Amino acid sequence: MMERKLLGIDVIRIDGGTQCRAEINQPKVSEYADLIESGVVFPAVRVFFDGVDYWLADGFHRYHAHKQAGQAAINADVEKGTARAALLFAISANAEHGLPRTNADKRKAVQMMLDDFEWQDWSNAEIARHCKVSVTLVATMRGDTAPEERKYKTPTGKVMTKKTAKPKKEEEPEPEVEDDGVDEKQAAIDELIAENEKLTERVALAAMEGTAAEKNLAKETIESLREELRITKIELVAVKQSRDTFQAENAQMKSQIKMLQKKLEKLQAT
Repeated sequence: MMERKLLGIDVIRIDGGTQCRAEINQPKVSEYADLIESGVVFPAVRVFFDGVDYWLADGFHRYHAHKQAGQAAINADVEKGTARAALLFAISANAEHGLPRTNADKRKAVQMMLDDFEWQDWSNAEIARHCKVSVTLVATMRGDTAPEERKYKTPTGKVMTKKTAKPKKEEEPEPEVEDDGVDEKQAAIDELIAENEKLTERVALAAMEGTAAEKNLAKETIESLREELRITKIELVAVKQSRDTFQAENAQMKSQIKMLQKKLEKLQAT
């Protein structure tokens, strides 16, 4: 459950590798700092608390602006999670709000997933959906040079297979060309389902008896639960993929051991 807190600036850690932009835009930080000094209240940053440390996941420009403005504390939406959970959230942050991402920001987000020991096994489509970039960009950065089959699961649990075609050479600026394969169609369906859920929630909130404050609290609770469910689904996919990889490696090792045992038996017999 996410909780709004006023945290001291100095207790929030930014050294966990969760800053996913190519670089901090200092002019924008100064602009924000001036607004803060003039009394403007910015949206809360997002942090993950592992029981010891608060890891910043979203709001680095706001964080630096508050420090520059001499603020000792900052409003933060806190949820339980490790620095790794904060990183996974940070990779997809700012795609639809805040300072617009540059092409370099998008590439860094993708590269962080491709460099990770677990997330690198995700399909191109899955990484593209999480980073909110084109499948072409992911395939190009991964270095896919020939069609290959990648499996992914839909939110309903159905396993789908998608062949990723040879990617086009990347150009500047990065072209947002969407693959018209099965995974993009499923993504559109998932988006419609999500929108339908939001509309249903709005109708329920409108019909709810209570004060405006109670309705706002109910809305925040629903949004928090939805986000927790989204993160849980993503982490579950990663865990299952890692499990499958380990099982395959284990089976291969068993096969090699049997071969070595047979060779040893032959040597002993001679």
